[in-house]
Amino acid sequence: MDKKELKKIVGDVRKQNSIFSDKSFLDNLAVPNSIIGRENESKKLVKFLLSYEKGLVVPLVSIYGRSGSGKSTIVQFVCKNLDVNFCYVNLRKAKTVFGCINLILSELGHENLKNAQGMNNAFVILEKLIIQMLDKSGNSLFVLCLDEFDTLFYDKRGKPSDFVYKLVVLVEKLRALKKHMCIITISNKVLSEFNLDDRVISRIGTSEIYFDSYSQSDVLKIIRNRAKKSFLEKIDDDVLQYCANISSEEHGDARRAIDLLRTSGEIAGIENKKISKKHIDEAVSQLQKNQITTIISGGSYHFRLACAALSRLTYVNDEGWHSTSELFKQYQKIVSSETRQISYRRFSEMLVELVNSGIAVSKTESKGRHGYGSQFKLTVDPDLIGHSCFTDWWTSVVESKKKKDDALRSVEALKSMSFGKRYSRFGNLYHNLGL
Repeated sequence: MDKKELKKIVGDVRKQNSIFSDKSFLDNLAVPNSIIGRENESKKLVKFLLSYEKGLVVPLVSIYGRSGSGKSTIVQFVCKNLDVNFCYVNLRKAKTVFGCINLILSELGHENLKNAQGMNNAFVILEKLIIQMLDKSGNSLFVLCLDEFDTLFYDKRGKPSDFVYKLVVLVEKLRALKKHMCIITISNKVLSEFNLDDRVISRIGTSEIYFDSYSQSDVLKIIRNRAKKSFLEKIDDDVLQYCANISSEEHGDARRAIDLLRTSGEIAGIENKKISKKHIDEAVSQLQKNQITTIISGGSYHFRLACAALSRLTYVNDEGWHSTSELFKQYQKIVSSETRQISYRRFSEMLVELVNSGIAVSKTESKGRHGYGSQFKLTVDPDLIGHSCFTDWWTSVVESKKKKDDALRSVEALKSMSFGKRYSRFGNLYHNLGL
């Protein structure tokens, strides 16, 4: 790349952004100054947290609900506007349980620890940091927000339940020092779905808040508010309505709506046009492709094989739902002979990760006397998944499918011709007999 090419890139980006007045209002990671809706959920959270003023706060509050339902935004908004100290951590950035404690320590300004220093030592440091923070601020409550809480349980060897137990014990230690701590877990799943020990369950109680999906009208209100602050020109209401409709097809997802609005604005900016429904459609395709590429490129080799197995069965058989056993057999066929295969159980966990990433959905079906089994279905085009996993391999799958379809069409054509001839003979016979 030379200076001329760089200058062109700079010009394109500036042109892309020319449609915006303040793009920060379309940032999903930023906590807004005001919230639309969610009054009941906010009230419940405030009630749980402010109980410390009367001497007791619940050790753990479970926040759960569908993606894009405002869980993380509400938690951060409430905590920022109360007289409490809080630490927000997205556990998706960690791959192990020890990585989770390092994320927390890093957020509190401490350097990362090495595995050899041990989990117990990490909790001693965490306790000291919390006490120092509370003493310095003069507050009595420390709130630890653990977003993407389910990530913790991917690391089976790291004993995630033991990690949660240590956090709850820390809450009890601080309480003895007349200081309060509350753990807030944020996840798509209800807390009872996690494999927690009885000693943890008995200590944390059942303090939970469910976030239902946004209604279509709520999503529309949110993007109207954001669009008003973000763009130089007013966007037609039917375009915003269209954006809200698409974002609410499966469930009301405010995050997706904001992403669509931002991306369609960038596409319209390049064309130097006002945002239209056409730009929303283009944004849908672009975001889906970017999301799939990011998820798959960040996954392990076996994760990509699990994606490839589901994609091939869906594409070749023209069927939606597939059982775990079907997918595992497909995985065994495509895995490299030089690679050690993962177990059936680990493969099942990989399929759950596919669901968590949004690539697939699952359902449980009865198998009669054989009990119940899980079925999985892609939520996106298998061709997009296949190309993202293994481009050369997927090209051969597509060619093989084409040859098979061509052969089937030829057979059907021959059958049709053969049937036509037999019909013709019978027709002549009936004609000769005068029937």
